Amino acid sequence: MALSIPCRNIASALALSGLLAAPYDLYAATHSFVEPAPATAVSTAASPVPDPYAALLDPIVHDPSLGKALGAVHLVDVTSSSEVYAFNADSPMLPASTMKIVTSAAALRVLGPAWRFDTDILHDGELDAEGVLSGNLYVRGQGDPSLVVERLWKMVLELRLRGVREVKGNVFFDGSFMDTDSGVPGWDKTEDQEEAPSYYPALGPLSLNFNTVAIWIGPGPDLGSPARLEIETSSPAVVVENEVVTSGHRTRRSIRVERRVEDRKTIFEVRGQVPAGSTARPTYRAVADATAWFEGAFATLCREADIRVKGRYTEGKTPEDAEMLVHGESPPLGVILQDLNKHSNNFMAEQVLKAMGAVAHGAPGTTGKGLRVVEEYLASLGLPAEEYRFANGSGLSRKTTLRAEHLTAVLVDMWKDRLVAPEFLASLSIGGRDGTLRSRFRDDDLKGRIRGKTGSLNGVQCLAGYVEAPDGAVYAFAFLVNDVSGPLSRVRRVQDRFAGAVLGASPSATLADVEEDEGTDE
Repeated sequence: MALSIPCRNIASALALSGLLAAPYDLYAATHSFVEPAPATAVSTAASPVPDPYAALLDPIVHDPSLGKALGAVHLVDVTSSSEVYAFNADSPMLPASTMKIVTSAAALRVLGPAWRFDTDILHDGELDAEGVLSGNLYVRGQGDPSLVVERLWKMVLELRLRGVREVKGNVFFDGSFMDTDSGVPGWDKTEDQEEAPSYYPALGPLSLNFNTVAIWIGPGPDLGSPARLEIETSSPAVVVENEVVTSGHRTRRSIRVERRVEDRKTIFEVRGQVPAGSTARPTYRAVADATAWFEGAFATLCREADIRVKGRYTEGKTPEDAEMLVHGESPPLGVILQDLNKHSNNFMAEQVLKAMGAVAHGAPGTTGKGLRVVEEYLASLGLPAEEYRFANGSGLSRKTTLRAEHLTAVLVDMWKDRLVAPEFLASLSIGGRDGTLRSRFRDDDLKGRIRGKTGSLNGVQCLAGYVEAPDGAVYAFAFLVNDVSGPLSRVRRVQDRFAGAVLGASPSATLADVEEDEGTDE
């Protein structure tokens, strides 16, 4: 863990409560970042690391089970903004999904916790008493990351209940709010492009079901017969080629999926075997073209609702004089962030990033515009741009680097901001209770006393969040470990001991070795 570098204080002060002066009106006019406030610097050289903390935490941070891994640790009192422990806290590290802490904080500052994604159905032309629309329909989206087929079905049902039975023109899909670059920037792993795991989703202004397909696979009627495959949400843009066979009762289920794209269609080749008599289970895979997937699902729902379309389903911009027929909106951003952080959802993080880019710097929202907002937010905390490097908003990248002290700066800032602190805190996993920490910190004296965000890639294991000491003091912490050789579970045990020591548990306690459900695992 590069353990030859001694524990020391950070030489540069971090401005933790400085506020972003924005040239645009993005949130409430009363929000503090419209008018910068004096910064409160982290105490450094003037406040040496207390001996009790060094004595308590050094043996954990220097645990020999970490081998030659690179580690960075920072612990800050959120009330005083004072650093109480640091180890390599100013070293650039891969943060993995703890990057979502930064993205979420910037989004709350820029958009506000009550902001919602809109999905609307509009029309031009006349709608007569028989339900015949002489013009066109327009489906306009803002990239709602929470939109699932049940809500889209309800919108199509409302369209019919408002009297639409037939559309003589076309149905245009308007995705002008965001760009159509569908891949997650900064991630080009060949296996993921071929196998399309759900943590590597397509992005888009018109998206559905996290842009993933649930392929339900169950045994056929006879031994050796083709397995039964069904797609949970039907769209002509998704095709499944079934090469799965029904095997004997005592065999093991084995499924392999490969993805290819032809003429905007996502084709999944599914091979393997399922035991006879077993229960059907879903396999989740990411679609390649989000817009085509959405268009196909919408067309299917219209047919099921007996809404006839004489024209085409195609892409196009909504005219300014188009009239609203059905308005749909997401839950508030504060609620969306709970799914984003507790379940480490890469798709939601990237969609939120592009949305705040569109709001702050004009449509179409892009990853670049969103990262510009993130950088503006960090600049308001006094963090120089040359100290970090970002590729996307989810942390699914080996091109993103930041410091442990950057994460604690954001955590302290969020703790002190009364306008967004409740939503930010609620978005983090609760130790021993939910999210990616539900199977960690389960001892009675630990459960519920830590809120945090995990992050993992191959060879990377990170944890950041808040812990409360027995005397009631609350600390922001970040514990980032890179270049891990061997099981990541060893690192998790050390991180759990670290947090447990601050919480007041015995630093030598052995916590359960569990595998977390981390969305960014390669």
